[in-house]
Amino acid sequence: MTARPRAERPPRTVAVVICSHRRPEVLRACLDALARQTRPPDDVLIVARPDDAATHVAVAAFPAGALPCRIVAAGAPGLVAARNAGLAACRADIVAFCDDDTCPHPDWVARILAHFARDPDLGALGGRDRCHDGARFDDRRRAVVGRIQWFGRTVGNHHLGHGAPREVQFLKGANMSYRRAAIGPIRFDGRLRGRGAQAHDDLGFSLAIGRGGWRVLYDPAVLLDHHVARRAAPRAYVAGGGLLDPQGYHDSAYNLVLVLWDALGPARRPAFLLWWLLVGTRLYPGLAQALRLMPAEGFGAWRKFALCQRAAVAARVRLRSPRRGRATAARPQSAG
Repeated sequence: MTARPRAERPPRTVAVVICSHRRPEVLRACLDALARQTRPPDDVLIVARPDDAATHVAVAAFPAGALPCRIVAAGAPGLVAARNAGLAACRADIVAFCDDDTCPHPDWVARILAHFARDPDLGALGGRDRCHDGARFDDRRRAVVGRIQWFGRTVGNHHLGHGAPREVQFLKGANMSYRRAAIGPIRFDGRLRGRGAQAHDDLGFSLAIGRGGWRVLYDPAVLLDHHVARRAAPRAYVAGGGLLDPQGYHDSAYNLVLVLWDALGPARRPAFLLWWLLVGTRLYPGLAQALRLMPAEGFGAWRKFALCQRAAVAARVRLRSPRRGRATAARPQSAG
């Protein structure tokens, strides 16, 4: 068994990476919240496309001296490319990611730094993103956060967690931070599909950190408010009801199978495939869930089922391909 790596020295600097695309109003609110931190970030990197004039103008208009802001060129479309560009440009000991439609609470950076300073085995830290739908906050509570059941079903609930800090298996991209020594050669997975956001990139990245031997922790007190911004089209992997974007839906299911394959290992993969076919979830239905959804969604339930099974086949074909190696070196290696 590989010994758990440890950090060589306590972290001193924190950088915040924000990937933004043509949402200057919400980005400005996020930057305002970061400017009110009790422990200011040492670097704030806004990753944006070169042709995104609105984001460039918003950053240039932010008061000089309020935050150490800089623009990083995304280089290519998509969230995976943007996150990797932010990682490449970051030199701080801790890299914290938040969405542009979030407002970190004033002690957010201080709590992140304190966790990593206390625990040299800590490689990744997540917190609660308290979601606001435009009318109210979702203040429900869930005890189980960031777990993968033995047969492959994921339980997120990062926006609903409460109580004491606890070890988890994966984090949510809206509120996650990493020790740079733990990241090493790991990058967000370039195999993932999708237009704009590549679903489950955060799942794959945080699982890779854990496989490297580092602790992955969730603390609900590492808190930010998530004012979920309106999008041109709902994301296929969070939208309920009808199937608005079949290709996006197929891509999100494909990504989930691809990411979980490495996490489950050979012994658990057959159980996952059987569960995926026969049961599934409300979002990614197998046979049982498709039957359950039929009264509300009719034929659409079976279309989702078919797309999920096609996605699983496509992901397994990709994994068997001679080109299966990741272009972005996502296979973890122990640091330290």
